[in-house]
Amino acid sequence: MLRSLARLFPVVISSILLAGCGGTAATSAPPASSAVAKPSQAGGSAAVKTGSAPASAGASAAATGQKLNLKSAYTTTSATMAPLWGAKEAAAFDEQGLDVSISRIEAGAPILAAMQGGDVPLAFVGAQQIVEADLKGAEFVIVAGFTDKLSQQIYVINSIQTPEQLRGKALGVTNFGAITHVAGRVAAEQMGLKGQVNFIATGGPPETIAAVQVGKVQGGVFSPPQSFLAEKQGLHMLFDLAKTDIKSQGTAIATTRKYASEHPDVVDRFIRAALTGSHRIITDRQAGLAAIKKYGGVDDPELVEKTYDYYKDQWSKDGVPSVQGIQQNLDVAADTIPEAKNAKPEQFIDLKFINAIKASGFIDKLWAAKT
Repeated sequence: MLRSLARLFPVVISSILLAGCGGTAATSAPPASSAVAKPSQAGGSAAVKTGSAPASAGASAAATGQKLNLKSAYTTTSATMAPLWGAKEAAAFDEQGLDVSISRIEAGAPILAAMQGGDVPLAFVGAQQIVEADLKGAEFVIVAGFTDKLSQQIYVINSIQTPEQLRGKALGVTNFGAITHVAGRVAAEQMGLKGQVNFIATGGPPETIAAVQVGKVQGGVFSPPQSFLAEKQGLHMLFDLAKTDIKSQGTAIATTRKYASEHPDVVDRFIRAALTGSHRIITDRQAGLAAIKKYGGVDDPELVEKTYDYYKDQWSKDGVPSVQGIQQNLDVAADTIPEAKNAKPEQFIDLKFINAIKASGFIDKLWAAKT
């Protein structure tokens, strides 16, 4: 599978080689189960329901006592992924007749291979890698979005006090095409350093901090809670993208077009569960804190609190992907992929699922409920 992806994503594949020098290929937190998606058990070819009540999409599976076993994944310990964590912890997938296991899989080629091969049919990923993969011939699609603002910060060692001093230096990112890489490239441009900062794929935020400590990179691209951890490790913030208010589709639910076509009911239920997860963490502070602590790799209560407060107003309530944000993804991709210049954001999203869910009244009922 990686060979076939290498033909489509040579830059992404090269990141794995770099990551091997200072990161990990894939980690899980917590470990995923060994269950493989078996859509046929839940009537995977059924049509999307557009007028059902909030939990009715999984009624058939619940009635028989059977749940669809499904693997899912997220690509970073950043709390941008918290709607997925919240869905898992709130048993929202179970309510939709899904038995979902979640694990962390590295952004770029690893997660794309898992999705393409069907081992992880639906995943929470940064939209940039989906856009760039599709521009190179892949058939992935974004079916929902949960963050659409660049909120990363550049943290560097103390010897770098000005943007000019970052010229020619290296910053660690999760992987090429990951949201940290996107944010790093945009930040470099904003600082007047476009094409003058090197990026090294480390495998994840904790690995980036480790790479700084051994001198492999001079800083990294972080978002809470890892940005707070970086600060505690003695790094300081050089640039804050959140202050630019630049839109970019970050966290999104993605799948393959083939899977979405063959199993629309599963996609529908998965999105409903994710929306429930987002609602849960936004309206229940303690649930949000617990999810960030469990999956974000942070035990410090103060950092968990600060992370929650940072993201509370950024998590989407309706799951609608940002056209403006995906245009920014295309603008970034255009630096290395000529086809991006003539592409349109609508090519990379399928709104029929989220539109059907909205039309069913599910979202209105979710937010009208007492919390």
